[in-house]
Amino acid sequence: MRWFRKRRSGSSRKELNNELTHIEARLSSRHEGIAFHVVMTATVHSDPPYEMEAAQVTASIRAAVRHAAAEVLRVRDAFDLATVQDVCAAELARERSLAAKPPVLFSAKVTVGLLAEDRAAVSALLDAQRKQSVADELRRQRTDALAAQLSDPAVVLARWLERNDSDWSKAPEDAKTADIAQRFAQYRPVEHLGVEYALVDAVRQFLSSFPEPSQKRMIHTILAGGMRAMDRPAQAELVEALAQGLEPVAAGGP
Repeated sequence: MRWFRKRRSGSSRKELNNELTHIEARLSSRHEGIAFHVVMTATVHSDPPYEMEAAQVTASIRAAVRHAAAEVLRVRDAFDLATVQDVCAAELARERSLAAKPPVLFSAKVTVGLLAEDRAAVSALLDAQRKQSVADELRRQRTDALAAQLSDPAVVLARWLERNDSDWSKAPEDAKTADIAQRFAQYRPVEHLGVEYALVDAVRQFLSSFPEPSQKRMIHTILAGGMRAMDRPAQAELVEALAQGLEPVAAGGP
């Protein structure tokens, strides 16, 4: 289909854009079984003629924008559509090109949503997470309270007597109750563990803010380099080994 080579550039580009007004796809989120429903509109910014047929141009652009959206969405939660929409829209708004002479320049707009079944799955998942969060928090509070109580030797002895019919003849020696109490006294919730643990948590949050494995590997490399500079090769090797286990980046793409 070389027909559009003979027409005026503006008309041919308009006709190409007319073929790219509705690019639809269902693309995976980071949650298995839950996918985003996306509708995209691509716009060609360069004029024909290209060394490609019209059908090949539109097919390649459709494939490219679907791939770009899929790369963004596969690491995103389906809980916050507004944020996902903004991130995906910013990525697709970047101008891309097809390998042709001259290159075919294009960008795209996108609307991200969820179909009814996926909305239901998200609601079910959120409900399950809320219930689990409540159960975990109650368990943590019980553990913290019990540890605080049993850090006192007198409470350790009282608990022992409650379970052993108040038989004083079999009560543990003071050294034993003191040892048990000391073990519980050493337990502290994460938020009370001090600056080092707070720093580790801050690093964890910083690392998790980068969705792409390539970004995470870069942070690992920087961290390992700093450890080597401070003459800590064992820790650097551990960080580098952890980086090797990150999910590889898919090959290809626009």
